Amino acid sequence: MNMRIQSLRGLACLLLVFYHVVGANASLGLHVEDGALRWLNDGLAYLRMPLFTFLSGWVYGLRPFAGNSRAFLLGKARRLLLPMLVVGTLYAVLHAMTPNTNATTSAWYLLHLQPVAHFWFVESLFWVFLVIWALERSQLIAGMKGLLLVLALSCALYLSVRGWHWLSLDGAIYLMPYFLVGLIFSRLALQSQLSSPWARLFLAAVALVAIVAMGMPIPNPDRRSVAMLLVGLSLCLLCLGSGLVVPWLTRIGRYSYAIYLFHVFFTAPIRMALHLLGLDPLTLNLLLGLLLGLAGPMLVEHLAGGFKWPALLLLGRRVKSGKPFQTTTEPRVLAR
Repeated sequence: MNMRIQSLRGLACLLLVFYHVVGANASLGLHVEDGALRWLNDGLAYLRMPLFTFLSGWVYGLRPFAGNSRAFLLGKARRLLLPMLVVGTLYAVLHAMTPNTNATTSAWYLLHLQPVAHFWFVESLFWVFLVIWALERSQLIAGMKGLLLVLALSCALYLSVRGWHWLSLDGAIYLMPYFLVGLIFSRLALQSQLSSPWARLFLAAVALVAIVAMGMPIPNPDRRSVAMLLVGLSLCLLCLGSGLVVPWLTRIGRYSYAIYLFHVFFTAPIRMALHLLGLDPLTLNLLLGLLLGLAGPMLVEHLAGGFKWPALLLLGRRVKSGKPFQTTTEPRVLAR
């Protein structure tokens, strides 16, 4: 795996855990109402999920659909839907049982038909892969023209179709343009075009103009606007062209899927534990939340990843039978 991509995946994980530690608004997480921390967390909305999705598209371009529909679809269902059902349900149950949380699940029979917390992304990504599979089989995205046409159609849907929350279909529409741009730059080997200072200056200018047009930062910005799409794509391409390679981010990036699935099981308990102990300094809560939100899932993968059933149910991975801690050659890639 390209170390640059691994570093960017580590960065995406860091931004995600930071978001949930701080909280989406003043009633969640560390209950930060205003100031630099609130400003930063709100502003990073322009990059967090677009970068995760962009990188998923880029990685798919390295190992695209090769003609075996059954293996491809079952592999995506195993890797994405199975952990969503198992880990997502566990999260919903624990959330409902924990006092003083914002648990709202009442119609349990609708669980996962209506998205559960951040697990919407995993479900949405499955639909993205399903569409990509259909397009690949039909040879509609075999060349540049097909890719650009599908990208244009996906952008039109992104801007016009809303409200399909069931089965996270709305999320799939939101993710598709970012996935396709990642795929285009991977498949056509265009990343070298982003290394020019002029290209990076142009992307930074586009992002800045779009951000100013929206008003930066605003809590929970409208994610389905032209400005938001321009900001997200520009920042993703800017990250790709930056040549960022940071060893500790690269290490985090290798565990990106486990971190995405499990970070909330560590960030909330450490916050509650510190509160019970009367240790409420913001900096301490932020640092420990980030540390455990990253290290906890990495430990989960180490403990569960080498055994057949835990690896399958919790991570969606295949493991060689009878050989603990020896996995198949399938790379640890988000949404692989």
